[in-house]
Amino acid sequence: MSYILNKTNGSIVTTVADASIDRTTDLVFVGRNYAGYGEIQNENFLKLLENFANTTPPTKPIEGQVWYDTANKQVNFFDTDNWKSLANLDVNTTNPLNSNRTPSAGDLWYHKTEQQLFVYNGSEYVLIGPPIGADTKAGWRGSYEEVNGAPGIPVYNIKATIGNEVVATVSDQEYDLGATSTGPYPIYVAGAKLHKGINLTGADPITGSSEAEGYYFWGSASHSLYSNTATTAERVLYTDSIDAVEYPVAFLSTSTTSAAATVNYGFTYNPALNTVKASFFDGIATSAYYADLAERYEADAVYEHGTVVVLGGEKEVTIDGTYANTAVAGIVSKNPAYMMNSGAGTDETHPYIALKGRVLCKVVGYIKKGDLLVTSTYPGYATKASYSADASAVIAKAIGSQLDGFGVIEVMVV
Repeated sequence: MSYILNKTNGSIVTTVADASIDRTTDLVFVGRNYAGYGEIQNENFLKLLENFANTTPPTKPIEGQVWYDTANKQVNFFDTDNWKSLANLDVNTTNPLNSNRTPSAGDLWYHKTEQQLFVYNGSEYVLIGPPIGADTKAGWRGSYEEVNGAPGIPVYNIKATIGNEVVATVSDQEYDLGATSTGPYPIYVAGAKLHKGINLTGADPITGSSEAEGYYFWGSASHSLYSNTATTAERVLYTDSIDAVEYPVAFLSTSTTSAAATVNYGFTYNPALNTVKASFFDGIATSAYYADLAERYEADAVYEHGTVVVLGGEKEVTIDGTYANTAVAGIVSKNPAYMMNSGAGTDETHPYIALKGRVLCKVVGYIKKGDLLVTSTYPGYATKASYSADASAVIAKAIGSQLDGFGVIEVMVV
């Protein structure tokens, strides 16, 4: 009578006829009255005992079968389609990397002394947890506060803590704290402001002053760096917009006490315009970013950078279509290095006219480096000077070159 072999779930694997053996799987099944079955059954038990230990996987696996890979010292199981490895777990006090076995990504190591769990990422064992030592005393913690006037509505932030003490709070918005701190690691007091950016504990919770006690910085980067011992009147100030309030910024002093630099001296910094202003500058300028000396003149129209202008017209300067005009004034400058008569007006009404130095210039015709340039018959454009041109009509020397037509080249105003 044949044996019908069923899996745990009831499905049939194979039927073994009498006096025969079946090799459907990696184990050999023995039929009724098969002679010499003892060796086969003992080998089956041995394969199960060693989990088919070999450098290559079994060739006829079934779902749930276990195979020990002797090459990689890795336990694997079959999921009906593929062999999948099981993470090894080393339990000892020595890092498994110091052993003879090469770990695989995902292997675990439990450090018995420290009572910590590590995972191998392919190059080293990294800590999963729990933290010990400094990690338990300091770190960044997710937290939240109740907004003043909106009980029950949390606002989330991040806190830097040492033990249970909050050193700093990072927020993505500004709000007043509620009557109670609903999250862990309470900060400040009810009604205190939490500013957008980094807020260091210890400053005054309303004004942000940190002169009396607490940590040195407070607020976001735009609020930081008070003069450490100066009074309000002794701080260098900046404005974050034209009409905004002024904030203190750091400044240097050669004395042992804070230098006095007040808003009364007219010293301000506007980050929107990237401009520092003061009533007077007392010092030596060692360099200039741009390359020309220019002065404001009133123009009869708005002229673009590089336009050649002459004295005349309804205002002080205009454009003209006369060749080698001796009334030539200069070239409209884009970025003057030194600006004279700066209070005369705006760039539209009183453009800066380059009188000396290196600027871009609108030109027409064939020009090579070193050519002398004069006004052309095309208003606003310079052209190569002829030998007969009056020397007083020369406006510049060409630094760049042009083959023909209209263009813009660099010139040296003479």
